[in-house]
Amino acid sequence: MKAGSECRPTLRVRITAIAVIAILLAVAVSDSMIWMMFRHTLLNEAEQTLLRKNIAVQYDYLKFLNHIEDEPTDFQLQYYFKQYADDYVICLRDSTEIYNQTILKLSDLQRIAWNTTSQSKDTAIAKLKVSDRKLLVVKTAYSGGIAAYVVHDLSDVMYRLRLLALEMLGILLGVCIMAVSVLYLLLRRTLKPLGVLSDSTKQIAAGAYHERAAVSSQDEIGMLAADFNKMADAVQEKIASLADSEQRKTMFMADFSHELKTPLTAISGYAQTLRTVKLSEEEQAEALGFIYSESKRLDRLAKKMMRLMQLDRTESLQMTGIGCAELLNAVIAACKPIANQMDICLKIESCSGQISGDYDLLHDALCNLTENAMKFSHAGQTVLLGAENGCITVKDSGCGISADEIKNLTEPFYMVDKSRSRQSGGVGLGLSLVQQILQLHGAEMEIESQIGVGTTVKLHFVYTPLNT
Repeated sequence: MKAGSECRPTLRVRITAIAVIAILLAVAVSDSMIWMMFRHTLLNEAEQTLLRKNIAVQYDYLKFLNHIEDEPTDFQLQYYFKQYADDYVICLRDSTEIYNQTILKLSDLQRIAWNTTSQSKDTAIAKLKVSDRKLLVVKTAYSGGIAAYVVHDLSDVMYRLRLLALEMLGILLGVCIMAVSVLYLLLRRTLKPLGVLSDSTKQIAAGAYHERAAVSSQDEIGMLAADFNKMADAVQEKIASLADSEQRKTMFMADFSHELKTPLTAISGYAQTLRTVKLSEEEQAEALGFIYSESKRLDRLAKKMMRLMQLDRTESLQMTGIGCAELLNAVIAACKPIANQMDICLKIESCSGQISGDYDLLHDALCNLTENAMKFSHAGQTVLLGAENGCITVKDSGCGISADEIKNLTEPFYMVDKSRSRQSGGVGLGLSLVQQILQLHGAEMEIESQIGVGTTVKLHFVYTPLNT
């Protein structure tokens, strides 16, 4: 049996036990109340029977007194009660026993605590226990110091009460057996989905992240299964995201190592040549120029890597209102020297409104986009910058990019034309930087391109009263 299977019956047993205990307590309380009411009724009936018998004894005794003129003697009393032939009647005169055929002794009668009855002030009643037998006794006082005691044995009442108690105990046990059986079966059926849910969790824990629990009801257990499936979906997405992130990191490190290897190899090779080979001044100048250009590329690579790491650690930005015209003019001013060297014209077309964001980061992003546009433009062409309705565009008329390449442009170190990018000093981190900057601003980048026609990059900022 599986570990999960061992736990599930335990839960059923616990719930069944709690329910059965509650049912038993309820039945026991109700049985106790019924038994007490029945006992009270039987004792009242016995008391009423005894009082009626006492009235009959009084009536017969008064008839006996009418047949004699004076107070009856002890002999007469003894003779009368023997003739009366009632083994449950006692007669005393001045605390002296005249007639007694019961199990009671004079000492038993003397220790009784009497309670008066509603019959008369001369009549009292009491309960007592003698030799494990419960008795009900009524006492009536007559003239001449004579007292008659009528005894009623409660053995029959006690027997009926014991019989009732046994019957109720049998009912209690029957209810217990039925409750355990019914509850166990009902709970087994009700909690079965939890077993299925447990099996699903084990399969997911074992690596089957596609596994889902079956939602078979609309009750709390069904809701739990639905919530579990939502959690499993989120976990699967998170795992896929982590796996993708890990793969991206691996590729990033591989690309980064490759990017470092190329300039380092060139620098090492030219330095070794300068050390070991006698070169002309022109060849030395050329070698030093290669070393200088590759070291500058390493410097740019290091700076952009640092910038990427800084963006990863950025938790919040100081958002301010930025005029679009001011921002685009600053970008053109920063990119003007490179544009002049490449014989590229930078121009602002329509420009209106303002956006909310970090000025320095947005300046970096637009400079990267403008430099990319210039790299893929030909001499004499124009790169257009514009802003309208919270959207900034950078447009060139260069060679264009294929649809298959566009989706990979924001990957670190990805280059559409590696030879052309290296010749222009690129390191393949520009659009990755732009993408992270836009994510920090909650903005989106849209790239439209056509081979031989050119490329347009649109930065869409979320609409706010500032982003207009």
